[in-house]
Amino acid sequence: MQVASDGVTVPTSFAMARPHDAEMQYTSVMDDLLDGRRQELTHFGEPARFDIRMFPLLTAECPSGVLIDPNTYALRQVVAEIGLQFKRETRYDLGPFDPSNPDYQGVLINSERFSATFPIAAGAAGFSREDDTWWMDWVWVHPYERGTGLFRQAWNEMEQLYGLFHIDGPYSASMSTFLRARQIDPNRLNHPLHDDRRD
Repeated sequence: MQVASDGVTVPTSFAMARPHDAEMQYTSVMDDLLDGRRQELTHFGEPARFDIRMFPLLTAECPSGVLIDPNTYALRQVVAEIGLQFKRETRYDLGPFDPSNPDYQGVLINSERFSATFPIAAGAAGFSREDDTWWMDWVWVHPYERGTGLFRQAWNEMEQLYGLFHIDGPYSASMSTFLRARQIDPNRLNHPLHDDRRD
């Protein structure tokens, strides 16, 4: 025990602690957490380059809903990677999300099919603002998660975040079906919905 200058007795280990010791302990705990998560991740296997990927987010915490806020540059890069999968599937001519541009916002969608102690991004959406109106520029959900209700839940949470945002087109057949089912106001759209009768 050691007596401090104000007469308070404190444990010697506490009295000798340096200010950066707490940071070192935190770093050690985080390192242990990441090591554990990496070990858990090995059970999922490594996807091949040509696979349609989900993205394990080892440094993020599981959200209370399905949306994950990409609040770091690394998470914004994951939004961009998922945007590239959207581009490959739809043959969109430009990369839909620039992680370094603060004018673009995005959300990540947590997998419901696969669970771990960390979130696994199974989709994403990109947003931008034009004349005080939020626009959803694109959205993509992994095929394993389509038709499960995940996108409906994500949509509800996106409307809570961005209000009745507008939806940039053109729209795929499945997106058109979704928008019709939700009876989305046509004023929120900038392209006609896909007409199944033309196929």
